[in-house]
Amino acid sequence: MEKGKLYGVSIGPGDPELITVKAMNIISKSKYIATPHTGTGESLALSIVSQAIDLSNKEIMLLEFPMTKDKDILTKSHNEAAEAIIKVLDSGEDVAMLNLGDVTIYSTFDYTKDKLVERGYDVQVIPGVTSFCASASELKIGLTTMNEPLHIIPASGIDIKEALKMPGSKVFMKIGRSMPKLIEAIEELGLQDNVYAVENCGLENEKVYKGLKEFDEKMGYFTIVVVK
Repeated sequence: MEKGKLYGVSIGPGDPELITVKAMNIISKSKYIATPHTGTGESLALSIVSQAIDLSNKEIMLLEFPMTKDKDILTKSHNEAAEAIIKVLDSGEDVAMLNLGDVTIYSTFDYTKDKLVERGYDVQVIPGVTSFCASASELKIGLTTMNEPLHIIPASGIDIKEALKMPGSKVFMKIGRSMPKLIEAIEELGLQDNVYAVENCGLENEKVYKGLKEFDEKMGYFTIVVVK
């Protein structure tokens, strides 16, 4: 029996109209839809896609990816996700795994993809609109000009002040509890007038911030901060 194919499908940051035609075609033709969740059983990616595509006849695979830095827990969840997908692929069915933003940027899919590629399964990656590009569009700002570099930075686990000193534009993602430290570093370096943020880009509760004076330390996990 011919084995199925795994698709890593980018669905954009939140607005269902930003899902590409290719992504919609892949989701429409796939019987099995895999989607990450963090333990609640709810999936933001699934709720976004369901606004654009009828999923009533799909088999939904909820894959748990805990919000933790514990390597043992993460490895266990990645292995379990890979095994669940492999079981379907071995039956000859394709699986479309949904990913917020673009599948190549801080994606849970990447860990699963590597495990399947190692075992010889066919994997295809479908690109999409990144959260930081969508956020820049909402802010009506350019991220780069001429020879200016662009840095994509995870706000946790790094020296934020040193990152802010790099030339060019900085995009901070995966902020979580690091927002107070980021705000403090921005103030110390006098960059408060060149800072922008979008919280929950493309979702109903989207908020746009221009200048540090508008920032709130309690801004959520899905916040993109741009420092020009």
